[in-house]
Amino acid sequence: MTGWMFEAMARELAGKSPALLILTGHDPVKVEAIIKELANEFPVVKTRALIFDISSFESTRNAAAEVLAYPEPSIDILINNAGVMNLPTRTLSKDGFEMQLAINYLGAFLFTNSIMPKLLASKAPRVTNVTSNGYALSPFRFADYNFDEDKSSNLPEDQQPPKDNCKDFGVPWGLNYLPPIAYGQSKTAMILYTRELATRFKDKNLVATCCNPGPVKTDLWRQMPPDVRESVFTLDQKLASSNGAYLDDCQVKDVTPFASDAGKAQELWTLSEKLTGKSFAW
Repeated sequence: MTGWMFEAMARELAGKSPALLILTGHDPVKVEAIIKELANEFPVVKTRALIFDISSFESTRNAAAEVLAYPEPSIDILINNAGVMNLPTRTLSKDGFEMQLAINYLGAFLFTNSIMPKLLASKAPRVTNVTSNGYALSPFRFADYNFDEDKSSNLPEDQQPPKDNCKDFGVPWGLNYLPPIAYGQSKTAMILYTRELATRFKDKNLVATCCNPGPVKTDLWRQMPPDVRESVFTLDQKLASSNGAYLDDCQVKDVTPFASDAGKAQELWTLSEKLTGKSFAW
């Protein structure tokens, strides 16, 4: 598990008595504090910390190598929920990529694909990618994913933010860097990535889904924090028949054409391999 939701989610998953629960994050003090709390609440559950900076490709690659060296032969479930949103100014990662894209998508792409041998060693691997309905604010900007001012003015129309969606969300429209637009692009990327994972590994029993952590109304999940219950729901075995699906309010929902285009999903995979400097073949 990765990201800011891991504390509440870790408790929910620990309650299901997993053989091993791996908690990741960039702050070792926080991760170790949660592990100590889990040890008190769930003394029979084995936990392990994995500390890395998902915005850094070097750190992410090192973390993946550490996972591959674990004595456990397989990993059954991976939940990618590291995230950042609405950075007020355009900020670049150590590797030179817009920070919301680096954390919300590129890091997850690199980490997930790098530990794929462990996932595929599981009988029924699951990958859950946390996204957001904010994806509707922007297609993936293949011509200008970094929001470079010298490229933004020439952005193809089909990669521009939908004006109606921006209006519905109450956010400004523009082609240069705008925090919610950059956030939307990163979440569209995660949806496209989920689709491509499902396509590439459909013959290897891997089920990939993505979810918008929103409110749900069912009594079964009412006691969980909304963002957590949505992510946990994606692990329901009934969703195996909905590989690649986007979930909102614990239901499979359609997404806009720019987030469901199979060609765009394939194109993004190829670009992501180029950006992360690593090609993947299994």
